[in-house]
Amino acid sequence: MEEEVPDINLKETIKEGKQERLDKLMEYIKKNMEKIKHKIVVISGKGGVGKTTVAVNLAMSLASIGLRVGILDVDITGPNVLKMLGIPPELKPMVDAEAKRFYPVNGPLNMKVMSMAFLIENSDSPVIWRGPMKMSAVRQFLGEAIWGDLDYLICDLPPGTSDETLDILQLIPEENIIVVSTPQEVALMDARKTIKMAQIMERNVLGIIENMSGFKCPHCGKHIDLYPPGGVEQTTKDFNIRLLGKIPFELEVGIQGDEGLPFVIKNATDDSGKAFRKIVDEIQTILNN
Repeated sequence: MEEEVPDINLKETIKEGKQERLDKLMEYIKKNMEKIKHKIVVISGKGGVGKTTVAVNLAMSLASIGLRVGILDVDITGPNVLKMLGIPPELKPMVDAEAKRFYPVNGPLNMKVMSMAFLIENSDSPVIWRGPMKMSAVRQFLGEAIWGDLDYLICDLPPGTSDETLDILQLIPEENIIVVSTPQEVALMDARKTIKMAQIMERNVLGIIENMSGFKCPHCGKHIDLYPPGGVEQTTKDFNIRLLGKIPFELEVGIQGDEGLPFVIKNATDDSGKAFRKIVDEIQTILNN
């Protein structure tokens, strides 16, 4: 008598296959992160405060002193890191077909760079994805990319406290978080929510950077506040976090970002460049002690 062949539950088989792939991806992420000494996540509550500018210039500063640096653009729907680094999006990550993994693109100063911008048709092409798809991309960037041994991995996150931010904070529990805000009250309201989220998740908030912190009058040289001062200092007291530094507003910072020339390299002797160098020194001191 022939044995009865059991029916195949296709849905269950697909579910098991997805779970197996996810488990393997999580294993890759764990192994990748073990090879990276310091993981820094740059976040803000609000867009337009200069978060990507800080992330890019932090990565360039560290790479310029001979450290092994990677930068991951986690802003899936608004990737700007390539533009600010002057990397043509026509470049594509090299794929290891046998391992089914890929290598981040080599950027300036031998920096390893990964961004959604490499994978879209052109800069006008929108990424119209719901949360689960964005989270899947973030996990692939962390796990399937072959980052290798790094001293620093800088993650530039999108504004807010939703999918990508939540996923990164969960996937890299040992990361150090840098919050970026302008002195504007509206920006600080959102930054405070981001800090609170990180503390609820028991993540290490390295400190806050005040960007666009006033500017020097080109005629008299006097410092002029763009927004009422004191809000960032109050935030540091309320949440017991460090003020890592203040970056003054300078027109050249924005221009050089658009031209793919990080200001910390191009204008290292300007007020913004000097202020940023102090911030980088402070970050290194904290992490290496």
